[in-house]
Amino acid sequence: MTVPVSGPAEHAVTVRGSGIVSAVPDLVRASVTVTATRPAVADAFEAVARSTTAVTDTLRGYGVSGPDLATTGLSVHSETTWAEGRGNEVTGYTAATTLQITVRAAGASAPSQVVAACVGAGGDDIRLGGLEFDFSDPAALTATARERAWADALGKAEQYASLSGSSLGEVLDIAEVDIGEVSPRPVAKAFAAADSAIAVERGEKPTRVDVRVRWRLV
Repeated sequence: MTVPVSGPAEHAVTVRGSGIVSAVPDLVRASVTVTATRPAVADAFEAVARSTTAVTDTLRGYGVSGPDLATTGLSVHSETTWAEGRGNEVTGYTAATTLQITVRAAGASAPSQVVAACVGAGGDDIRLGGLEFDFSDPAALTATARERAWADALGKAEQYASLSGSSLGEVLDIAEVDIGEVSPRPVAKAFAAADSAIAVERGEKPTRVDVRVRWRLV
């Protein structure tokens, strides 16, 4: 986003400021897939439905419901094997359904407990996808990072103005610079309860804003 301001470009200073806010994510998103292979299609679907019901009931018991619990996939395919002289033969059918879950750190139970209970409810039929950590209110963190970026840019500009024997005048333009995704900090804080089978570490995720500002020198 660039906001130009009319005026001569001479006797100006342009600087870039950075602002970073690191915070512990308060959301954990996970993909949970329930699969079952049976000789008949109906049996495969029934097995998936039974396990999925156990998983969703468990999640709802931990308060994961509404927009935090959604079905994102449903499929069935045949399993085949090669037989000499007969070609491919169908040996069974695999049905699968995928749930996208969001666990909030503000809940009564630790997210690791919820994930562990979910896996336990699904038994051997469940597959857990990758975990993603995020914030419930990213806009507030971005606003704070933006304020820090502005303060950083202003401090640099004031120093350059002083070194050149000038002072800062009006702002000529402002551009927020996209630097892409910032890697999480390696320092991690435990997200898991002491009795969890596998600890889930959420660490600190940085939010960064870079801004380029040009001031007139007077």
